Formats: sequence, structure tokens, C-alpha cells
Amino acid sequence: MDGTIAQRVGELDADSSEVAEDAQHALIAMGPEVLDELIAAVPHLGAFGQLCAIEVFTALKDPRPGDVLIGLLDSENATVRQWAAEALAGLEIQRAVPDLQRAYEAFRQRGEAPDDSEGEALRWALTDLGVRELVIPPRAAALRAPLGNLDPAWPTAHLAEVIRDLAAHGQAVLYFQVWQIKPNNGAFWRRGPGIDWDIDRQLPWARIVAECRDWALLAAEATDKAPDLVATICWIDASDL
Repeated sequence: MDGTIAQRVGELDADSSEVAEDAQHALIAMGPEVLDELIAAVPHLGAFGQLCAIEVFTALKDPRPGDVLIGLLDSENATVRQWAAEALAGLEIQRAVPDLQRAYEAFRQRGEAPDDSEGEALRWALTDLGVRELVIPPRAAALRAPLGNLDPAWPTAHLAEVIRDLAAHGQAVLYFQVWQIKPNNGAFWRRGPGIDWDIDRQLPWARIVAECRDWALLAAEATDKAPDLVATICWIDASDL
């Protein structure tokens, strides 16, 4: 078995993404006994191999990869950093909090847009690990329709009201995504109204909130309000800039 594990770990760095993904699935099927060898190999893998390894760690739900995942927060690859942050939160690696905070500060210092995937992953990781407060005002909370992995989510019929409530409590809405809920089949992403906005982050916070609100309301007005549609919203607090 040790030889098979080593072979599969090596295949994560294959030139073919199909071979790498097959190795990933094989390692998951072998179970936690692959972890020691995989953990040792991760720093020497390429970016795609590291992403496959993160998928293995996440699927096996074992906290042992915590230190190597923390190390990946310093990767030169933004997607590796993003996935590592998500995995640390999913595996509930509480000791990663200082490193996640440092990674988020580095993200902000680079001047990245707050709706960038890496920034969103870092914010959610800090939220899930209990050191960042997600502000959900009372009215928005009352309208919430949590649906498993889509929590928090809201019926699109209430989208405009939720956007106004977030803005009234000093929260800047960066974007929202629309999902169609099908009985027994889960949620499926559905293309939204195609209205995007990019706000000058040098403006006073109140102006940022107001402009984000106005753009988001314009997009919400153009969004279908069918009863099987919900929206997930990305928003930030002043402390996130």
C-alpha cells in the first residue's frame, strides 16, 4: 500500500490534469492513511498538485494537515492561498487564526479588490473561526432562507429589502448571485442580471455604502423574482477595507 500511496501522490504533479484528478480521487478512497505521505509531499508539489492535495485534505476531514495548509497561505498562487484558507476553516483549525489574519492584511495591503475570491475566502474563514463578526441586521435575518451550503441566502423577492437593510447598517454590498432551488436536486447557479459595479475605495465609507446600495438595487430590480430563486450576497463592513 505504501508504494501505491507514493505513486498516487506523485501523480498529483502529472502534466495531465486528468491523471492528477484520478490520483486525487484514489487517495481520497484510500482514506486517512495517505495523510502522512501527502502532507510531507505538499510543499514540493506544483500549484495544481497542491490544489488536488487540498481537496484530499478537505474530503478526509482530518485536522493533521493544519500546519501544511497554514504554510500554503504564503503560496505565490492566489488560488492555492484561497483554497488553503477555505480548508482551514472547513477543518476548524483554530490555531490558523493569526496566520489567516496576517494573510488577510497582506491581501488588503496589495490593494486587491474586496470582492476578489481570495479576499472573500479569507473573510469567511475568519468568520467561521469566530474572529470576524458577520453583520446581519434584524430585518435581513428575519427574511433569511438558509439552504445548507447557501446559508445565508434570501428569496429574490426580498432581495431589494435586504440590500437596503444592509446599507442602513453600514454594510457595502459587493455583488449577489442567484440560485435556482430544485426539490431533491439541490441548488443550481443561475445567471443574474449582468450588472456589475466597481466602487472607488478611496471614497468615505458612507459614500461607498450608498453607491454599492444603489448599484445593487439596480441589479435586484432586473432580477427574476420566481419563488424557486434565492440570492447569496457578498458584503463587507468598514473594518474589511
